Amino acid sequence: MIARVLRFVRLPLLLLLIFAVARFGLGAKGVPYAPRGNAMFSIVGLMFVSAFYFGALSRRLGGFGWGGTALVGYSIGLWGQILIFTATWLSFAAGIETSYFRHWDALNVPEGTVVSMAAAMQTRLGGLVVGPLIVIVPALIGRLASALAPEPPK
Repeated sequence: MIARVLRFVRLPLLLLLIFAVARFGLGAKGVPYAPRGNAMFSIVGLMFVSAFYFGALSRRLGGFGWGGTALVGYSIGLWGQILIFTATWLSFAAGIETSYFRHWDALNVPEGTVVSMAAAMQTRLGGLVVGPLIVIVPALIGRLASALAPEPPK
């Protein structure tokens, strides 16, 4: 079933990769995080929207039950969190001041706090554990809204 789910969610996984690379590039080029930069290429926002849509399509097009729908959300969430974790690590390891992954607001710490690599990676590790579980919720909500999804071609 995992292989079927991964084939089913190839598009959002690719889109998340594109968003992560673009977001990393924005930070590396010095585009300010605030007031508008953070809204561009939001990985978390894309995870939620993708999980909702693919959760809605999981029954009719994917042929998945509720467990498969939950796995769709988990897979999207895990991939997004892996990308965030990797980009944060790369930012610190390469010494690239990518404000999009090292910014105090992105790491949920008080304003102006300079975060060490160890603290940032610990925060991102928590995201790897909790983040995918949270993304299951929009997938299941999408599944509930699947009556609005188009019928597969006959």
